[in-house]
Amino acid sequence: MDKIRSRKTILDRIEKPQIPDREYPVQMFGVMPDRMDIQTSLLQKAIDKVSEMGGGRVAVPAGRYRTGALRLKDKVDLHLASEDTVLSFVNEDIHLHYPVVFSHWEATPCYNFSALLYACGAQDIALTGKGTLDGGADAEHWWDWHHQVEDAWSADKRDLQLADRNALRQMNLDGVPVDERVFGPGHFLRPDLIQIIRCKRVLLQGVTLKNSPMWQLNPVLCESVTVDGMTFLSHGPNNDGCDPESCSGVQIAGCRFDTGDDCISLKSGRDRDGREAAAPCQYVLIEENEFADGHDGVALGSEMSGGIHHVLAWRNHFSSPHLTYALRLKTNAKRGGRVEDIILADSVMEHVHGAAVHGTMLYEDGRDGSDLPVFQNIRIENITAHGGEYGIFLEAFEEVPITGLVLKNIRIDGAAQAMRSMNWKDPVVEDVTINGQSYPRPGKVRILGVPVEGGQVTASAQICGGDGRCRFLWEISADGKTWESIKEGMVEGSPGRTERGAAKTACITIFAGCGFVRVTACDRMGNKETSREYIVLSRELAKERSRDRQRLICRGMLDEDDVTPDEQPVTRGQLARMLLPLAAAYGRYVHKEKDKENALCRIDSCTDCLRAAVSCGLLARANDGRDLPEGTIFRQEMATVAMQACGVDYRNASSTMPACKDAKKVSNNYGTNVARALYFGFMDLDQAGCFAPKQLVTMGEAVKILDRVADFAGI
Repeated sequence: MDKIRSRKTILDRIEKPQIPDREYPVQMFGVMPDRMDIQTSLLQKAIDKVSEMGGGRVAVPAGRYRTGALRLKDKVDLHLASEDTVLSFVNEDIHLHYPVVFSHWEATPCYNFSALLYACGAQDIALTGKGTLDGGADAEHWWDWHHQVEDAWSADKRDLQLADRNALRQMNLDGVPVDERVFGPGHFLRPDLIQIIRCKRVLLQGVTLKNSPMWQLNPVLCESVTVDGMTFLSHGPNNDGCDPESCSGVQIAGCRFDTGDDCISLKSGRDRDGREAAAPCQYVLIEENEFADGHDGVALGSEMSGGIHHVLAWRNHFSSPHLTYALRLKTNAKRGGRVEDIILADSVMEHVHGAAVHGTMLYEDGRDGSDLPVFQNIRIENITAHGGEYGIFLEAFEEVPITGLVLKNIRIDGAAQAMRSMNWKDPVVEDVTINGQSYPRPGKVRILGVPVEGGQVTASAQICGGDGRCRFLWEISADGKTWESIKEGMVEGSPGRTERGAAKTACITIFAGCGFVRVTACDRMGNKETSREYIVLSRELAKERSRDRQRLICRGMLDEDDVTPDEQPVTRGQLARMLLPLAAAYGRYVHKEKDKENALCRIDSCTDCLRAAVSCGLLARANDGRDLPEGTIFRQEMATVAMQACGVDYRNASSTMPACKDAKKVSNNYGTNVARALYFGFMDLDQAGCFAPKQLVTMGEAVKILDRVADFAGI
């Protein structure tokens, strides 16, 4: 995909609005600045009359104008003439100022409160100038309708929006006629600041948007949309910046994004509605924008059931240390959708918090569905980035691996973990450097099984790109300091067809008297990766401990002399002790000194251990007696512990509930992590299909869960 040709193809599809070059000051229609009364009817009269007269510019001079919902009409440019021009939308008596109209709410059609600035079925419309649209939203107005779970341990607060959100989603899945999906007064679905539906030739230029109730700008099913030099400045819940939905021909250029959610998010309908409409978001050009703050810089999804095609995002600047992801693809098996022909190029990411590039098919509902998405023909080239929990994170379902992926000329430093490459098929990885190491290279090198004196173990490594082959060198040590190679352990592994594309070695035998064992994977370019050090168990100890306990002991996650009965509730102190070596293995927690006896991370007391686990997000800071080391933990909390400890951060998805018979008993702030912990097999339902969220976790269950988590994390 050639960038220049792609840009020209997109621009050739975008037509500018044809609006007569004549101006009508709003004073002609009785509108006056800085009045205390609400001037909705007079402002709307100005728009209607100018449209009836064949169109032109409705000019709003400096001053503040209080108003309710306004509707743009054919051939009208609503022009905010001065930097001091403010359309101030009222935030009280909502039912009086925001009529119920045909809308899309989170990419699902319904009837709801009008967007503050609304258009439907119009042609040749514009919002231009230097002024501001102030949506009037704050902690006591609009934003208090929704409690957004921002992190793993968010409090479980009331969410007025949740019941209506769930009701609308179910109507979507059940195919309820849109005319019967009526919300508005008595309901709590917040409107967008600007929503433009089924319009042609749209221009938004120069204006600042702030204090939006919901998404800031949402063009839906539109053709030829230009968003030029806009400022998106709003930090409430779900305050996305610009969300083109099922649009064809969109240019977003020279804008500044400082948002409370995604900066730009391309969408194409949700679930059943989106698939039936089959209206992709396509031919989108995103260039020369400043991404100052937000969750995702350029997001594709999550509502993308109709597909997203032909997107070029280039020459953009990502400057915020708080930006979670620069480019993000997000969907699941309930939404489906095809993402293809995407280019991210020639961009600088000064600092990202999550990852420079992130893509997952496990967003929210994850694998709970039968409509598998597709990621194909995605090209990422000529980018530099700093920071993040990952450099590049891209994962897909095994049934639908990522195809046509090209990573080229990429420089990323300061990432806690370099790469997650789950189910990539024949990627092209050229001139990619993360944390000073070139890729492709071996990763996630680990020993499979339990190292026991006289027993056999194998090893595996993850390889993305190249020919997928590597050699393995085994080493043993008596004290964890001096290492001796086992030459017969140099075995070449093939990439195989496992879920993560792992190369595996043949078995080797652990010699008696070894204290530790490790393995190094080496590819044909000479790149090497060494596993962590594993404790070799004596035969006697192995006989006395269950398989799960053996595996935790060999990883340094459980003391050899820990004989806590399986049926006894695990304490928070014990859990912290098991978690920290796991977190240390992938950089979440690093202890200042290593224990001289076994070279594995330890700390001095249960209290210190618990403090450390809380400080790095592995456990919640409880407000009752359970914040003590002897405190206990419920199963729903354990689900979040497992997801926090698995080495993969699935953030910003707080609305999914697990598929189990007692799902209503699961607290909203734990729901998504319970669903994921079940999907990944970290936790199980009982024989009756219940999760038992308020049941205490036992020692035996904790050991089993963390063994599975450690396997997933690849240590």
